[in-house]
Amino acid sequence: MKFFKKTRHSPLFQRFVAFIITSYVKFVWLTSRWEFIGKEYAEPRCQNNESMMVCFWHGRLIMMFMSWLGSHRFHMLSSTHPDGKIIGKVIENFGFSSILGSSTKGGKKASFAMLRALKGGESAGITPDGPRGPCYTVSPGVILLARHAKVPILPSTYSTTRGIVLKTWDRFLFPLPFGKGVFMYAPMMDVVNSSKSDEELRQELEVTLRELTQKADAYCGRVAP
Repeated sequence: MKFFKKTRHSPLFQRFVAFIITSYVKFVWLTSRWEFIGKEYAEPRCQNNESMMVCFWHGRLIMMFMSWLGSHRFHMLSSTHPDGKIIGKVIENFGFSSILGSSTKGGKKASFAMLRALKGGESAGITPDGPRGPCYTVSPGVILLARHAKVPILPSTYSTTRGIVLKTWDRFLFPLPFGKGVFMYAPMMDVVNSSKSDEELRQELEVTLRELTQKADAYCGRVAP
């Protein structure tokens, strides 16, 4: 047990696992047929290199590395837990920037780093129910961050005809190769100019992400989560 715990904290081990995950994601991407639905909501800002916050559920994380439509710098938040550090290295393998932090450790520092990036004209991806849930529940901090950074939120998700929903807290969708997948986006949420309260916006984002994920699953013939 001690050996396993020590191994998980090893940077060499983390890089190796990150390499395996990165290779698998690319394999699923190359062996599947993918559609992008709703990308017109993001394309104008992407073409003008304007910043935005991309939100998707923690359980739909693994293929979202392939969903970024822009060419400007993109950041993603990952936890300081050993597993989170592995994801951080996967993020970097795909050419994005990893910002480490969680609700229990390094959260404030990570929030400031994310805020600086967004205010600097760069974009960021956040799982609003991560890193520990509850599943499909948006954290209030996401709306606050978007308001302070003065950027819109792009709700997004993915689904696939071939995949396994794991019995984890986030109902993680593990994709399998040789299927048909879809990346789906909803209209931008303008939290800056909205007259709604932070709580109303939080609920709106939560409902939008839930419905978007159900729509993507239905499109791929999956039972709604």
